[in-house]
Amino acid sequence: MTRSSPYQLPALLLATAAASALAAAPALATEGPAAPPPGPTLSSGVAAPVFAPVRASLAPAIGKQAPRLALHARLVHRRVHQGRRAQLRVSLTTPARLKVVITRRATGHRVRVISVPARGTSVALRLPARKAGRDLRPGRYRIRVVAFDAAGLRARPEKLSMIVHR
Repeated sequence: MTRSSPYQLPALLLATAAASALAAAPALATEGPAAPPPGPTLSSGVAAPVFAPVRASLAPAIGKQAPRLALHARLVHRRVHQGRRAQLRVSLTTPARLKVVITRRATGHRVRVISVPARGTSVALRLPARKAGRDLRPGRYRIRVVAFDAAGLRARPEKLSMIVHR
């Protein structure tokens, strides 16, 4: 006669509970219309997949694009004396984060990268006149402005030029 182990009783209860859970009727859906009856079977005897309908609020609008983030930037003083600051004015369609990159055109060297959170639709920013404690060298500079809104949309970059002279 075999001796029963004290661990056999919980295993038996667990197996009984699993069998009764599998035998239970499936729960009915609580959202949306009932699914259509299964379609005809394929030649291999497998039923074709049936997909639930997508709610109108989740379906993308056909022919419509997401609202576009527009950006317009201009320099108030395009030509500045060495040691003076120019002002950048930016207008946006929606509040967005601005990234301003100032590059020296002769060498392609990045002078400064500025990130500005725009709380409104217009921003006025004074550009730096100095780099590493020294005035910007006389010459031409490229200013590139890009806006990113809260949804992650990126505006087309605006490219401006500034001239620093003695």
